[in-house]
Amino acid sequence: MRKILLFCIPALFLLNGCNNDVPDPEVKEKGQAKAQEAQNETVSAVAMPKDVTVHTLVKGNNLYVDCKAATISFREDSDKETGKIMLSLDGKPAGVFNSAAFVVRNVATGQHLAHLKIVNNKGTNVFEKEFNVIIN
Repeated sequence: MRKILLFCIPALFLLNGCNNDVPDPEVKEKGQAKAQEAQNETVSAVAMPKDVTVHTLVKGNNLYVDCKAATISFREDSDKETGKIMLSLDGKPAGVFNSAAFVVRNVATGQHLAHLKIVNNKGTNVFEKEFNVIIN
């Protein structure tokens, strides 16, 4: 009896999930229209020249920064346009970095306003971002 129950209960769940529930044509068309709009938005966002993402992480009193830019590279041997990252904390320079990911060590305790700027090799400003950093 117990074996039969152990077999029947999972079989009922499986059979319940295999019902023939077809969505209405209106709902399907609306869903496709929304998906098409979302796809158009991502295409326009990719076409923008300033498609840069910046991720930050605070561990202890160290600030980890990771920048991803599609139009600029931080390696000198790259075929793309090269550049560098300039970071300042509370208006004071924290460093100039030639890599997409870097660490700023021994940041003072408290809240800081960080200003990140990406500059190409000609000195032209490509991207700027300000963010808050809280060190406990």
